[in-house]
Amino acid sequence: MGKSFFITGTGTDIGKTIATGFLYFTLNKLGIKTTVFKPFQTGLIEQTQTYPDLGWYESVLGVKNTGCYVLEPETSPHLAIKIQQAKVDIEAVLQRKAELEQTNDVVLIEGAGGLAVPLIEQEDSFYMTKDLIQDANIPAILVSLSGLGSIHNVVTTNLYAEYYQIPVHAFIFNKYDEENMIHHDNIDTIQKMINLPTFTIPQLKNVKRDLEEYVENCMKSELFRKEMKEVFLNESK
Repeated sequence: MGKSFFITGTGTDIGKTIATGFLYFTLNKLGIKTTVFKPFQTGLIEQTQTYPDLGWYESVLGVKNTGCYVLEPETSPHLAIKIQQAKVDIEAVLQRKAELEQTNDVVLIEGAGGLAVPLIEQEDSFYMTKDLIQDANIPAILVSLSGLGSIHNVVTTNLYAEYYQIPVHAFIFNKYDEENMIHHDNIDTIQKMINLPTFTIPQLKNVKRDLEEYVENCMKSELFRKEMKEVFLNESK
């Protein structure tokens, strides 16, 4: 039976889908059978009648049927559910996770936004992303941009995860420029403050075309392969 990891971020539009694709290509190339699951997808693209992340997973990764609840309004899931008057059952999400774990070594579950995103509005409270992760009993991978502000965003998001006892197993920094002093110092500072495995994805000219090639280059590094196995297989060798 496989295990799941929740791909979350310090906010929206920071590259969780790209980071999930990066992990998907990497783990499969390591011989770790991996798939992708997006429980809540909002924002129908009217021109193509497709959903952005689900369409990206199918066209770039070749993985179909990665969704569970698709909602047309481009809003937070709780508002999209209210507008669309959709019926949502968290047990269906957890059941789908369990099914995917039966046939895969790793399931990468991409969230909507960050940990504090409300998924379902209840009578006197909200069911949040952190509640879903807790109910699924899985660790998180935290995605961030690399530029100015990332220290605060990563540290505060990690503290939020700690408060709700959600283990964070690794950081992924998107749009990383190795020649940018701020990017380099941000990651160095965060690693000194929070000692976790860290991976980077540069600003790719054509991410759909270039992401897999970037992974191929990363795979040439023994240290990269070792750290990936440590994070996702709990291997120390």
